[in-house]
Amino acid sequence: MGIGLSHKVISTLKASRKPVTQAIYFRIWNKFVTFCGPEIPNQNSPNISQVLDFLQAGFDKGLKTSSLKVQISALSAFFDSPLADHQWVRRFIRATSRLKPTIRIAVPSWDLSVVLNYLTGPPFEPLDSKNIKELTLKLTFLIAITSARRLGEIQALSIKEPYLKVSEDRITLMLDKNFIPKVSSSFHLSQEIILPTFCRNPKTPKEEEWHSLDVRRILLFYLETTRQWRKDSNILLQFSGKNKGTRASKSTIARWIKTVIKNAYVAQNMSILGTIRAHSTRAMATSWAEKRGASINEICRAATWSSQMTFVKHYRLDLQSTKELAFGRKVLQAVVPP
Repeated sequence: MGIGLSHKVISTLKASRKPVTQAIYFRIWNKFVTFCGPEIPNQNSPNISQVLDFLQAGFDKGLKTSSLKVQISALSAFFDSPLADHQWVRRFIRATSRLKPTIRIAVPSWDLSVVLNYLTGPPFEPLDSKNIKELTLKLTFLIAITSARRLGEIQALSIKEPYLKVSEDRITLMLDKNFIPKVSSSFHLSQEIILPTFCRNPKTPKEEEWHSLDVRRILLFYLETTRQWRKDSNILLQFSGKNKGTRASKSTIARWIKTVIKNAYVAQNMSILGTIRAHSTRAMATSWAEKRGASINEICRAATWSSQMTFVKHYRLDLQSTKELAFGRKVLQAVVPP
């Protein structure tokens, strides 16, 4: 930085970014240095022409505006200069947004009711500790859909006190204080995750079927089933192989979610409209909750969005084309005929 900071201060400042972010920034910087060739970039005085040429090269290769913004952030970090505020950089990003506008897909590629109906029958019900794969897949999908949280947050969920609290009508989860979410504001860190009961006192066969989606019931059964071979405190564990009992990775959790959706359609001889993405459970959950009458505030609280614009702009789906407990239950009501 060139301002005489001590090594301890520099070490502390480096912790302001997550390791994965630092790795991305270093990769972008190395690409930039290679792009500049023999003309080594001067970190004390950024050459805006070089920066714009680098961004243009990425744009020509098909990079989206969002990716170009990440490159700008990375270069800003290395140059210690707010490049995004430079008039030419601002105009460049504005131009790329106009030339290649982001296309928001409003129609969901899969139907939540199809998947939930699939989860109410065999091989997922009745619950059986011998069917640990099916039990894990069902629990993972229901946690994702009733919480509307990111994969990293789902992976970090813990059984340790005080991060898991069992009540009669819910299970309340809190993020481990050592976990750093994508957005680490006090708002995001303080939001509880509510896993609700569903159709608690079933009186008919159909209500019994709906009760099989009670995520509280399933999680308690899962915790008892995994108790003997559990090696990590994370809720979701690998269920086979040499890593059995250790925490499931984000990529594994994503694969489980996509497997549930894909298998639900195969089992019912149906076709999916487009690509399956595990992250789509956030959009599907919040959109179904809205359709069933959840308020925007309830939706934003559950998904940890501080602004309703995030939901409206990026996640709200047109489902007509294809308070705490309220959110999760309203999502599960997708299985209930209107």
